Amino acid sequence: MSGNTVDVAVIGSGFGGSVTANRLALAGQRVLVLERGPWRDSLPVRSMGIARRSPFPYGTKAITHLLHSLHRGRLNLSLNQAGMYELFDFPGLYTLAASAVGRGSTAYGSLLEAPRQPAFWQGRHPDLDPTSIERYYDKVIDDMGGVRLSREHALPQSVWTHFPELAGNRCRAADPQPHMGLLIPPSAAHAGQTIAFGPTGVQRQYCAFDGDSFLGSRSGAKASVDFVYLAPVLDKGVTVRDLCQVTRVHPCRPVDGAGHLVHFTDLATKTAGVVRASRVVFAAGTLNTLRLLFVSAQQSDGLRSIPALGRRFFANGDLMGLWLRNSAQVSSFHSTPSQGGLTVAGHAAPTFGMGGFAGLETLPLPAFVKRKLAKMFFMYGIGSDSGNASVIYDGGLRSDYNYRKEPIYDDIRSAFRVVADESGNRLSVIRKPLSVHTMGGACLAPNAEQGVVDHRGEIYNNPGLFVADAAALPAAPGGPPAVAIAAWAHHVAEGIRQSF
Repeated sequence: MSGNTVDVAVIGSGFGGSVTANRLALAGQRVLVLERGPWRDSLPVRSMGIARRSPFPYGTKAITHLLHSLHRGRLNLSLNQAGMYELFDFPGLYTLAASAVGRGSTAYGSLLEAPRQPAFWQGRHPDLDPTSIERYYDKVIDDMGGVRLSREHALPQSVWTHFPELAGNRCRAADPQPHMGLLIPPSAAHAGQTIAFGPTGVQRQYCAFDGDSFLGSRSGAKASVDFVYLAPVLDKGVTVRDLCQVTRVHPCRPVDGAGHLVHFTDLATKTAGVVRASRVVFAAGTLNTLRLLFVSAQQSDGLRSIPALGRRFFANGDLMGLWLRNSAQVSSFHSTPSQGGLTVAGHAAPTFGMGGFAGLETLPLPAFVKRKLAKMFFMYGIGSDSGNASVIYDGGLRSDYNYRKEPIYDDIRSAFRVVADESGNRLSVIRKPLSVHTMGGACLAPNAEQGVVDHRGEIYNNPGLFVADAAALPAAPGGPPAVAIAAWAHHVAEGIRQSF
């Protein structure tokens, strides 16, 4: 970065932001990544020489660092700028998003799957060649060290131990299983051993089944984009400013030159800053990308008209349940992030799977609660919802998402009843879904009346502005979306690279 001018400003550092920054830096661009969250205190991040780090919410740190903020209508309650999770409470949906350098990749279940629909990108824009995105699927999985889960892996428990393949069983281990971005130890003796990863040589440890969960991966066993995509280009074209909250983006005045001005607040020093960029990439996570676009468009000197902003909002059909397994031979605390994919007879549309609660035993909870949690596992269902919902901004984000109007949830609930009946174990499901995969609202579409971005990810009527995260996805992929987001970001970055 030279002074207050860069080639590209990337807002956010999840799958969309980190992939875009990596690709453009390798193409010789000066890239500034502005991330609201902190670097997390993991083994890989320490080995990268990052001095300012914040803890994951394990142990007593859960009291102070589990929640970042709470949002409900115009109520925007900030709890801890170094907190892990941001919770939105809409009338028909809860959403949860991670706040960190690496964003959702620091807290996801390490699942890496391409969209379930082979024609996911077809017909979205007349100038979009689907293969220009699909060609990156395998690259993303390889970059993240994805391995297909197998019964041959030395796991303390898995979908195969919970659901033995017996004749007549309606619940079976999925075939094929999803890829997982996880260092699974080749034997029990390798658990917790440290290795050097990739060309940067960052340090990681094999999974020890003791905490690589949604609370974060302190050992780096679970692959996250902070060390996979940012480490190779850090200070080699990419500058990352953590704990920097972008407040608005607007076009430069003629006297300022071409490009856009990105205004931000340094949360550590409480000072305001501004940077000029030839290109700006929004990748702050769906709801934060939408909020920033709304705020920027509402300013008198702001963005040009974006008529479809907020339309076609998805929750990816996320529904989770707690499965009480009193007969489990191994504690739920001793687990991989996901224990494998599941199929349920009569329910082919959703994606199903299960996992344990590794790391929860560290939390400051009463002993009787921990004993109960040790016998609980989570079941998840994911499926394509309609995209008929929308998001607006009036001092806070609001959504008319209504799970009661989405048939996918009835399908998943019905499948969960099959799991409970066949296993003989209670499976409890919350009524209002909690989504960790919100997307849309700035969708890819053929024109500005139907969507927000074109086939290159550029915002209609706003040249030089791009959306590279899940807000741009044209539909719910019906499974874990990390690969779809990262492949889209590769595609967006390639288009930007060609435009310089």
